[in-house]
Amino acid sequence: MRQNIIAAVLSVVSLSALSIASSSAARVAQPDQRYERIAGAALQRGGAYEFLQSLTETIGPRLTGSEQSRAAADLLVKTLSAAGLENVHVEEYPLRSRWRRGTAQARIVAPTSLPLLVQSFGWAPGTDGSIEAPVVDAGSITSASALPDLSNHPIVLADFPGDRTEPGYVTRGRAARRLAAAGARALIVPSDKPDRLLDIGCFGNYPAAAMPMLSMAKEDSLMVRRLLEQGGVRLSLEVTNTLDTTPAIERNVVAELKGTALPDRVVLLGAHFDSWDTATGANDDGSGTAAILEAGRILKSLDIRGRRTIRLVFFSGEEQAILGSHAYVDAHGAELDRIDAVAIMDEGAGVPKGFRLHGRTDLEPALRAILQPLAGLDARGLSQEASFDQDHSYFVVAGVPALTLWVEPGAYETHHHAITDTIDKIDRRTLAVDTAVMATAALALADADTVGARLTAAQRADLLSRTGLDKSAAALAEPLTSSGGR
Repeated sequence: MRQNIIAAVLSVVSLSALSIASSSAARVAQPDQRYERIAGAALQRGGAYEFLQSLTETIGPRLTGSEQSRAAADLLVKTLSAAGLENVHVEEYPLRSRWRRGTAQARIVAPTSLPLLVQSFGWAPGTDGSIEAPVVDAGSITSASALPDLSNHPIVLADFPGDRTEPGYVTRGRAARRLAAAGARALIVPSDKPDRLLDIGCFGNYPAAAMPMLSMAKEDSLMVRRLLEQGGVRLSLEVTNTLDTTPAIERNVVAELKGTALPDRVVLLGAHFDSWDTATGANDDGSGTAAILEAGRILKSLDIRGRRTIRLVFFSGEEQAILGSHAYVDAHGAELDRIDAVAIMDEGAGVPKGFRLHGRTDLEPALRAILQPLAGLDARGLSQEASFDQDHSYFVVAGVPALTLWVEPGAYETHHHAITDTIDKIDRRTLAVDTAVMATAALALADADTVGARLTAAQRADLLSRTGLDKSAAALAEPLTSSGGR
């Protein structure tokens, strides 16, 4: 963690007013105490942490399509309404499937008999009883890898490290469909986490994976591979997941602070409130949900409004296929020209560094000036690293300027999608600083003379190709149309 976080926060009293390249000198020279008040309120009130505790330890896990997800949406509506925010409502979208985890058991049956620690990936089917099959180690599968011989219908053990062409989680979803079509009975992916922690995310599976997919403890997979070096290995698996394809709906939650001068122009702050079912999703993305909610409460309580409307959107379905934000972009297509910026928090409550711009190099000059009020919070950095695994993704596809909070990773990846994603991993003070950053950025963006243009269709295609995000977008779409999906 960077040194002197508190000193950095308190130094916000020295910040100048929002400035951009086209601002007048007089405007730049005037101190703006609104940012000082925002930072002080975020740090002193601790409201984000208190809400996070209610979200995670009263409601608990919030699997998309579950009663807990509905309860979380209800809590958000109640809390936002009580705070006096405007236009608080839910927006519904259809789910093609709902999934429930059952039990998952794995055992080496030859050349020895030993249990193995596994968990099913989300939206993967069960095994319809116990199955037994030889293991084929496919090693590290990348976008260019050929598949091994699967004529004996084995259980496949494989890693997905990713390459320059596509991230590993994209390759995994695509490879699972290819493996199933070629005769594999199940896919086992060694966890990259320490201490036998498992990773059960499901990018590329929704609305259903093509075959059982399991995360195996790193230590157990190493043992299986050592045994394979000595000869054949057979495993038995039994997974009892259920998939419900009857019509269902999910909900996003929306609230606003109307702008003073440009109320029809929008700066959108977002996070996702759904989580995986094995923990309480405190960091992914309860922390973002709590920070965005508290940012709205702070701005409302201090009676601070931007020239543009600041809209808070809490998405569901992110963990399956960025469902909620995709539905939002589709539903608001006629309005996208009036959304001047989107800012998402979904990297956990880490020490803030600034924002990722996802290949939008054209936004940098304006944003370096616009985000000047973040200097006192040491969070004015800009990164062009691009990804397609947060709720900014379909805004990027639509050409809308989209930013995601960039933080020091800390131990985030260790607990991400694991049973240990619980509130004790959250530093209360760092979450407060993240809250101050998101509220400050929202106001600065809402007050800016201009942020950046929405890209044309040709410019969007170039951006997606140049950053490789086109492959991730395609991977999410494939299960909806391929014969491998259920």
